[in-house]
Amino acid sequence: MAKRSARPNSKDQNVCWCNFVKKSTLEEAIKNGATSLNRIFDRTSAGVGSCGGSCRPYIQRMLDQYQKDGTFPENPRPLKKNS
Repeated sequence: MAKRSARPNSKDQNVCWCNFVKKSTLEEAIKNGATSLNRIFDRTSAGVGSCGGSCRPYIQRMLDQYQKDGTFPENPRPLKKNS
């Protein structure tokens, strides 16, 4: 079985871990007219996984930045740092 890794500097990282939705998939949905979280959820299945949507703040960050300046954050979902 392949081990899943979440690399914060990976160009196409998973943003939604429950449904395995990658950054590039979310970017395409936003570029193609998904202008709200609900539209992004409908088009990609991100944000509606079994965890209850823990990725939603990161998806919102992507949407907000794109609407502000037409770019996306390089790393929308940073890994947690261990204390």
